[in-house]
Amino acid sequence: MKAYTDTKVENVQNVKGTEGNIKETLFFKGERAYSRVKMFNRIFALIVALFPIVVGMFDFYFPYFVVYVVCAVGIYSPYILEHKFNLIILEEVRFLITFHTMLHTFFGKLFEFYRKYSWYDDVLHVLGGMLLAFIAMPLFYSVELNYSTFTKKGMRLKVDIDTFNFVNAAGVMWEIAEFMADLVFVDVPGYRLAQEGSLFDTMTDLIENNIGALIAIFIFWKLLDMEKMKKQNKDELMKSLIVS
Repeated sequence: MKAYTDTKVENVQNVKGTEGNIKETLFFKGERAYSRVKMFNRIFALIVALFPIVVGMFDFYFPYFVVYVVCAVGIYSPYILEHKFNLIILEEVRFLITFHTMLHTFFGKLFEFYRKYSWYDDVLHVLGGMLLAFIAMPLFYSVELNYSTFTKKGMRLKVDIDTFNFVNAAGVMWEIAEFMADLVFVDVPGYRLAQEGSLFDTMTDLIENNIGALIAIFIFWKLLDMEKMKKQNKDELMKSLIVS
């Protein structure tokens, strides 16, 4: 038993730095590469979070300004979650959160893609489902690797089910938020109804979220099953995401 514990601790230390933080990402290995990716993500997050708010101050439109502030909070939510729950969020996930927010605020709102292209909202809901799955899967898989007694196939199936449920729950909460926003801002001149006053829009949004989730689940396991990933023992990286 002691030998197993020592091996587990050693494996975790292999993917962690001197202060307990991981020193690699899913695609980049080594402290130098990790530091560069981390710095890029911080600069990217700062630009995407603050630029729309600054623009919104000069061209003030209250409903959009609220969206920009909420999105800025969303960009920095991984840092809050890490501090609050002692988790580690992969740098790739941080990038995806910021990138998806940029698609919403920069292109959707500032460049008015939502108004210009009817398909843009559909694309973002598919990508949103993928993003939620990519946020959840590493953490759910980490829990299974650390505490589950299931076989590897059993663990993966459980992660798939948990992820699918998480995406659906988050999707429902998003639709409720859109519904509440429509009630609050419906009389504001120029406001575009998020749900377009239609059950059809709500249901297609949820379906698109599920499509995105299924695509992300497929991609996640395909990535981990790549020969390169197996050689780098990325399961140990996943396991370390919730190990203090």
